[in-house]
Amino acid sequence: MHIKYSPIPRNTQGSLVRSVRYSKPAFLVLLITLVVILAPPAFASPVSVSITPTTQAIPQGTSVSYTISLSGGAATAFSLSVSGLYGSGSFSPNPVSTPAGSGSATLTVGTTSAPGLYCAGVYPFTVTATNATDGPLPSPPGAQNPETGSATGTLTVVQVGPPLAVSVSTDKSTYIVGDTVTITISANRPAEGRLTISSPTGSPSVFNYQLPYGNSITKTLTASSIGQWTLSFQADDFCGFGSSAQTSFTVTPNTYDVSLSLSGVPSQYSASVQVDGQPQGSIGGGQIQQLTFSLNTSHTISVDQYVAGTQGVRYYCAQNSLTVTSTGSYTFSYQTQYQFIVQTDPSGVTPVTGGGWFPAGTGVQSSQVPQSVAGGTGTRYAFKGWLLNGAPSTGNPVSVTMNQPYTATAKYTTQYQLVVNSAYGNPQGTGYYDNGSTAQFSVTTPVGFPIQQIFVQWQGDYTGTSPQGSIVMDKPHVVTAAWSTSYLPLIVIIIIAAAIVGALLFWRRRGKPPPETKPTPTSETATGGAVATAQALKCGKCGSENPTGQKYCTNCGEALAQS
Repeated sequence: MHIKYSPIPRNTQGSLVRSVRYSKPAFLVLLITLVVILAPPAFASPVSVSITPTTQAIPQGTSVSYTISLSGGAATAFSLSVSGLYGSGSFSPNPVSTPAGSGSATLTVGTTSAPGLYCAGVYPFTVTATNATDGPLPSPPGAQNPETGSATGTLTVVQVGPPLAVSVSTDKSTYIVGDTVTITISANRPAEGRLTISSPTGSPSVFNYQLPYGNSITKTLTASSIGQWTLSFQADDFCGFGSSAQTSFTVTPNTYDVSLSLSGVPSQYSASVQVDGQPQGSIGGGQIQQLTFSLNTSHTISVDQYVAGTQGVRYYCAQNSLTVTSTGSYTFSYQTQYQFIVQTDPSGVTPVTGGGWFPAGTGVQSSQVPQSVAGGTGTRYAFKGWLLNGAPSTGNPVSVTMNQPYTATAKYTTQYQLVVNSAYGNPQGTGYYDNGSTAQFSVTTPVGFPIQQIFVQWQGDYTGTSPQGSIVMDKPHVVTAAWSTSYLPLIVIIIIAAAIVGALLFWRRRGKPPPETKPTPTSETATGGAVATAQALKCGKCGSENPTGQKYCTNCGEALAQS
């Protein structure tokens, strides 16, 4: 707004009247400002959420994807959530960025829900988008919140395969007291159920199980009571459909035989066998040894825990001892192990760990070794890399899969320190160098002005008069630069300065104007008797006028021409 004052008019009573005029631009700005202030607040439209496609049908055990599209809203990012599905539903990405007013994500729904599956049926679900960038925005009463939106979709799950069917069986129909009974329970669909084991004596035992899709589970028990045993299994498929199965077996008394074998040991190697601490011969890889014991007796059988193979190879049995009380076949399982040796070269430079015996196929690694290890004064060891069975290997620490014996060697190079001492000249070359290498060192000379430091020679482990030098690093070395002081530049400067001052004084004296000469009076003229004065003279060199009678130019000292 522009306010202009006219010349001060007066009204009829003689009082002053102020005139105020408004320019057009100022008036428009004022009008717009009032409209903005008085207008009701505007609120962003709510975020729009859509699901594509809105409905899908898939078989049990598979997954499906929906596209979630967002547009509008007051935020630049929205968090997505889904409700109505009891299985897994995940969004990618989440949150969804909408800097340009729109965005999208993929909703993936899996119909495998451990331990079972989605039951066949229709599953409506809701996807909700919520502001993920800032706090709540104000909205008028009854208005939709611009920071949230939702949409609904439908998932139809179709049953796969026949109805639930279960079975229960044993590995044999007749057992001797002390035998191990292996029970197998199978189902053609994911199911949960209860196994009831009824022995000839005592109360039934009940066990609850969950069976994954198309798989079976096993349970073992010891045939401890003579007579007929009954097994029954009742299950449902998590969706209200059930199935059951039943079987039986018989247990009879007798002595029991124990069969022993080794697995994982080559046929050329064997393990010693002990029964109750007494030697009982040996058993080779691939062989079977049978032992007979009286019924209702207990015996401890053990084999060697380690069986040696070739260099760096051995066979290890984690469970090398067992106690038997009934007929059964037992296999002592051996695992091939390879030796991993870790060391340094030179030996003992630094501690290194990670070595030992490891199962075949195991990924192992050494400890990380330092890049530099201090030795004696002026000596250190620089890490150059790992050697794996003599071949260079990258990385630190070194990693390897144990498919054979390995020796990992951390290779270090001995380095010696070169110390370059100098009070001047930016000494270069101080540092550590590999044993046997040639180190270069230097200084710059001369240094300083006008008083200069001049390099004279090297002292210490190297002698020479050149500012540059080299030395073979077969041990720690120290070299020192010797300097002398030169005043010659200062003397030259003093001489030059004196010459300049003298020249200035000389030219100043030569350019000084001579003393003024008073003008000589002239005789009176015969005609009028008046006194005639000489004309002022001009300098031919600079053109300046000089007083009458002056013989030299006032400005430059030039001799004036006398007319």
